[in-house]
Amino acid sequence: MTLFMPTCAEVVDLLTDYEEGALGPFHWLGLKLHLSLCPPCRAFLDSFHRTAPILRTLWSDPAGLAAERALDGALTALREGRLPQGPQHHPEDEVWRALEPGGDPLTALLLRVHLGHCGTCRGIHGPGQALASGDHPLVALRPLLPPEDQWEWTRHGLGGAQVARLMKDPATGATLSLARMPGGRTMPVHGHRGPELSLVLSGALQDGPAHLRPGDWIAHGPDHQHGPTADQGSDCWTLVRLEGGVQFRGWRSLLGVVG
Repeated sequence: MTLFMPTCAEVVDLLTDYEEGALGPFHWLGLKLHLSLCPPCRAFLDSFHRTAPILRTLWSDPAGLAAERALDGALTALREGRLPQGPQHHPEDEVWRALEPGGDPLTALLLRVHLGHCGTCRGIHGPGQALASGDHPLVALRPLLPPEDQWEWTRHGLGGAQVARLMKDPATGATLSLARMPGGRTMPVHGHRGPELSLVLSGALQDGPAHLRPGDWIAHGPDHQHGPTADQGSDCWTLVRLEGGVQFRGWRSLLGVVG
């Protein structure tokens, strides 16, 4: 936060208290100032306002009341510091087909890592293909990856982050990459030339409104642009499946397509 105004990432953390009238005067003034100057954050706040009416049109009254009670319970838990255990962001239903014979091998690898972290998904899809999570993010993965001297690293121009391309699927052209972001650093804003699937191996990061911890999964479509920020205190390691690579903005576009 600057002297008077929060950053975009901090705005996301403040919006819940803002909507509930729980902000102190200093944070309220800073948030209002930021919103007056930042169209993307105003659009994000507008999505808050539009969610409840949309849900009411989709659900019957009992379901809507149950959803509101669940949301109230989640907000209360967050205010009291009772964080949920295990991954909170899971693969979409159709993605799980990658674990079937003939499925996409890179997506399947990400799913196996997610299963190692997520008891909920192991209960649904079975534990047979789960990769156990260990103290180091790469312990369970190393036997399934090429030797490290074959990893293709991009180490410069990424705001302190480093990205290694591990392998490429000749059938789809998709690549599997490993990204390391030092704590507190932000990956430069970049656009996607194709779909991206990301899984947090260790540490944590903020990607738009989503706060991701080990085992959490997030998918982005073509043309999506973002610049995730690693939490303070420790490096964040992520495993990323890319189609078409990413293109950075500004002078970093000179790096060409990465991934």
